[in-house]
Amino acid sequence: MPAVGGVARRATKIIEARNHNEFVLLLDAGDSLTGDQAPATTTQGRTSVEIMNLLGYDALALGPQDLALGLDVLRKRMSEARFAVLSANAADAATGAAIAQPYVIRTIAGHRIAIIGLSDAAETQDIIVSDPVAAAQAAVAAVADRADIVILLSHAGLAEDQTIAETVPGVDVIVSGGPGVRPEPARHPTTGTLIVHADEAQPGHAGRVLGRQTLTFDAAGQLQQVQIEYIQLGPEIADDAKIAAWVEGATAK
Repeated sequence: MPAVGGVARRATKIIEARNHNEFVLLLDAGDSLTGDQAPATTTQGRTSVEIMNLLGYDALALGPQDLALGLDVLRKRMSEARFAVLSANAADAATGAAIAQPYVIRTIAGHRIAIIGLSDAAETQDIIVSDPVAAAQAAVAAVADRADIVILLSHAGLAEDQTIAETVPGVDVIVSGGPGVRPEPARHPTTGTLIVHADEAQPGHAGRVLGRQTLTFDAAGQLQQVQIEYIQLGPEIADDAKIAAWVEGATAK
């Protein structure tokens, strides 16, 4: 979840983006349900899901902190979410069944966009996480005939993301949220896959940066132009009044 101090500012920039752009996807690459601050920690992510619903998120990939909630709590949070909660490689340790849908497909501006989630290769007592590169290969193959644009929300780590960009054809954009210092956004010289990493999380400061990517695709779904901005959610950005009121109420409980 975005840090409490940045939620209302984040809302302001999200609303601004939607007012100026017809097609907007709001995505998160993981570790956003509990973070390290109340009320997310004290509500086991319930308030995080609530604010992400209010902000109109489209999809979230599950990171290791999210998985650490355990299956019972995580399933409750997923039932509350009005956005897609994704992982192509996290499974129930007892049954081997996937705990979340691997991808979701959205149709925007005539394009079929597959959004795939990847979790870190860590695991908990009741959740196992398989190799993210193999999971990415399988998920991309599964959507190949159903989507002309593929976005990967990955908490697998920057090194794994770079391996996927090099070895898994068909991925247009990797939104990297896993461990590793934030790199400069770059497209792989052979595959053309773009890797972006908006926020190098620090204790007490997660969610202080909002990544905004303006991507232009041609009719065939080929990425043509890229414009990337990392927005620091400082006090110079006005709070959205509705979300600020929500924050005040949530932190007062």
